[in-house]
Amino acid sequence: MSSASVQFLKTRRSQKLVQAPGPSAEQLEQMLAAAVCAPDHSALRAWRFVLIEQKHIGTFADLAIGATRRSGREVTEQKEQNTRKWLSSVPLLIGLAYKISHDNEKVPEIEQTLSMGAAVMNIQNAAHMMGFSTYWSTGLGTYTDEVPEALGLDTLDYRFVGFLAVGTPTVQLPPAQRPDPATLTTTWQP
Repeated sequence: MSSASVQFLKTRRSQKLVQAPGPSAEQLEQMLAAAVCAPDHSALRAWRFVLIEQKHIGTFADLAIGATRRSGREVTEQKEQNTRKWLSSVPLLIGLAYKISHDNEKVPEIEQTLSMGAAVMNIQNAAHMMGFSTYWSTGLGTYTDEVPEALGLDTLDYRFVGFLAVGTPTVQLPPAQRPDPATLTTTWQP
């Protein structure tokens, strides 16, 4: 990989405010192909992606807001308005989950979780390389049973980890402030 590629990768940042156009079918296929290149101990192929197109996002918002309230979590009127306003311009949401391999002693669930996180990061990096922005949200009823189940993901068998909003950035954000990796790194010596 060239130094320029790494420099470009370092410019990726989450951006909540996205708009149409979203990725084409071919671009989305490439993003998902990148996702399944994530590390996958024992080739579990546990990743699951549920596409929610713009024409269905309003209906999905109704479901998610209602499910969150029914679960006992507060959704203020202001939060509901802000959520609906945000979602009204999002061209694509991707529901994110992985199938839990309950009886696999070789691959504990934490490794399955990490594999899902790596798959999502691959989607985010691929989207960035195509000029799109993404935002990983764990709101929208992520921690209810109702929302994943409405998306076809039985919560006994799948761990739901949120949604990825994908689209064209509405504004150009300044570079993110990143920590110096040296402050997070040590060298072990016996």
